[in-house]
Amino acid sequence: MINVTIIGTGNVAFHLSEVFLKNQKINLVEICGRKKNLPSEFNDFIDYSNSIFKLKKSDFYIISVSDEQIENISKNLNVGDSSIVLHCSGSTSINELSNHCSHGVFYPLQTFSIKKSINFSNIPIIIEGNSYKNLNKIKDLALMLSKKVLEASSKQRLAIHVSAVFTNNFTNYMRIVADEILKSNKIDAKILNPLTFETSDKLKHLSSKDAQTGPALRNDLKTIKKHLNLLKGTDYEKVYKTISSEITKLNNEL
Repeated sequence: MINVTIIGTGNVAFHLSEVFLKNQKINLVEICGRKKNLPSEFNDFIDYSNSIFKLKKSDFYIISVSDEQIENISKNLNVGDSSIVLHCSGSTSINELSNHCSHGVFYPLQTFSIKKSINFSNIPIIIEGNSYKNLNKIKDLALMLSKKVLEASSKQRLAIHVSAVFTNNFTNYMRIVADEILKSNKIDAKILNPLTFETSDKLKHLSSKDAQTGPALRNDLKTIKKHLNLLKGTDYEKVYKTISSEITKLNNEL
């Protein structure tokens, strides 16, 4: 059985704890956080420590905190050379854990919210290790959770993370903008839900380029002008112009 300790109590830490508890080959030794008590969303049976200096022995210590805190946590974490220290960040280099003899990266490529359950078996887990031996151990752990495990360098993982920001964070922001436009016109934003679901579903069958539609792709200047008139004077006018210009360029590629 593999012994694992999680450092952090955020969204990723919560979902990792849930999937570890369900796996009979993994023993979640404890969770460590800054708060006095383990947040109520977590399983009551998990052992908890609020001191990074008093952790029990584990095979893996998974640092699941904000990117700017990873290096600080790593420097204060004192573990044996046989234990592997991991972080879960998409944009942080493996080198920020270099003070540990055995270290690596365990980055689940997904958006996590505590109130939304996740099927880990379909989540790509991006891994990296500071040695071939450690990489294989990290891979074994990842394969216990997911069928999709990818080895990548820190530079490759950063590219994956940037792409994920475009795919998820920026796309979701666009939906926030869309909701605000509808609400300002006294229209229920849920009217867009079928469109949102179909847009995502199409990617099961088409490439993102082939799935692209809309007035900018058609270079429909008349419709674009109407949209810009509606948005005139708002914060969204410039966003519409910029993105429409980039989409129009796709005409030469499709």
